[in-house]
Amino acid sequence: MAREAIARQYDVDHDSVVMKRLTHTGDYDQGTVTFKAKKGRLVSLDKLHESLWATRLSGGTKSGLVSFEVTAVGKVVSKRKEIVLTVTGSKEHFVLAEDPKDERKAVFEKMREAIGSDKRVFSVTGRLDGWSGRWPTVLRKLPPKPRRILVTGFETVKKE
Repeated sequence: MAREAIARQYDVDHDSVVMKRLTHTGDYDQGTVTFKAKKGRLVSLDKLHESLWATRLSGGTKSGLVSFEVTAVGKVVSKRKEIVLTVTGSKEHFVLAEDPKDERKAVFEKMREAIGSDKRVFSVTGRLDGWSGRWPTVLRKLPPKPRRILVTGFETVKKE
């Protein structure tokens, strides 16, 4: 169902949506749904949430969302005590935070050092904070804004 909901997004190429089964059990399968935006488009998390809600996932299931991993590209700046990524081509922004489940802990610190005083464009990967839980609880309301990415990886794309 999640695959079909994502494929309905105008900003997602339906051929890029892949459902990979990780384990098969007698009760429920575990898997990963992977997709990416069409070239020059952005995936709206609000619209994605709405599409998943439209699948009408009921409360009688034991299934849910374990995590939602994203990759966002844009300018990263330190503001006050926060590090903020503004997505290229939009007004969308994310607060970047250390992933408490990341055992390496060095990823976030390396990113903080890379920000430095140079203006750079970064590609940041991580889990969206608050996007996990059982259906329909996870779909009842959107997680609060500004959204947080719990950083698990990053790349310096270019200097601005």
